[in-house]
Amino acid sequence: MTQENIFLFIPNLIGYARVLLALLSFYLLPCCPWPAIFCYLLNVLLDNVDGYAARALNQSTQFGAMMDMLTDRCATICLLVNLSLLYPSCTFLFQISMCLDISSHWLHLHSSRIKGSSSHKTIDLSGNPILRIYYTSEPVLFIMCTGNELFFCLLYILHHVQEPAAWFYWLLGLCGTIFFLKSGISLVHLVTASQNMAALDATEREANKKRQ
Repeated sequence: MTQENIFLFIPNLIGYARVLLALLSFYLLPCCPWPAIFCYLLNVLLDNVDGYAARALNQSTQFGAMMDMLTDRCATICLLVNLSLLYPSCTFLFQISMCLDISSHWLHLHSSRIKGSSSHKTIDLSGNPILRIYYTSEPVLFIMCTGNELFFCLLYILHHVQEPAAWFYWLLGLCGTIFFLKSGISLVHLVTASQNMAALDATEREANKKRQ
């Protein structure tokens, strides 16, 4: 029986395209705002496509899930680095956002793996109600993630547009609200994952004491 080539699964091919689009957007951000934002938003859009493809084709893989999450984190961080250059007075806010994003996702992923979950999106339905809604409602997850990324993109565009229309500021405010909500969810991620890790440590220490 021929072993499947995981690297050539359709969702993973979409993932490679996302990586290339992200890298292209990073290269274009300092000089070409509209092509840069187009590439970045296309990368965000494909983030929603690869998951559907994985489920529809039965090609969900640990490699694909990890690549997907790393692409998300790296893309957001690089955009925030650029925003820090454009808005120096907001650098601290962007730094806090980056730290919260990375730490919450990493600790949540690590605790999920230790607990035996097949994915960082597979959680105990009796657990935190905020995370339960976040991960079990596709519309909520889509709105939170897309609105958050769109907020950063709008901030970038705002720097390059002379006189934005009124609707632009309305959309910026709406996405800004989503950004703060998602930051709150990331904080819940961090606290919940920390509690899970502490509980696992306590259980392990108790088991070690009984063996001694």
